[in-house]
Amino acid sequence: MEEDDLYDLETFLRAAGFEDDEVLQVTYELAAYRSIPGTTLRRYLLRVLNSVEGGCRREFLKGVIVGTAIHEAVLDRDVEAEIDAIVDRRLDEILRDLQIERR
Repeated sequence: MEEDDLYDLETFLRAAGFEDDEVLQVTYELAAYRSIPGTTLRRYLLRVLNSVEGGCRREFLKGVIVGTAIHEAVLDRDVEAEIDAIVDRRLDEILRDLQIERR
């Protein structure tokens, strides 16, 4: 994964044209659905689906599919390899600095 491909959700949503107020409103609404006692994942998803207006179901489905793809991409990331690469780069920098200081 390229470093340019690494976005946090807030950056991604802003780039997609969503306003902060819009994101907060949806976040609070979804949190309210989750906070109902006895909520299971199935009930949560059904509450969200029932809140989607009839003409927007297709867009909602697109969002679910894209969200699933993003989730799978995150699960597939080789975090250990990324950490190793960062450590190796930093170690190279330290070794270069030490060689310069010794001269």
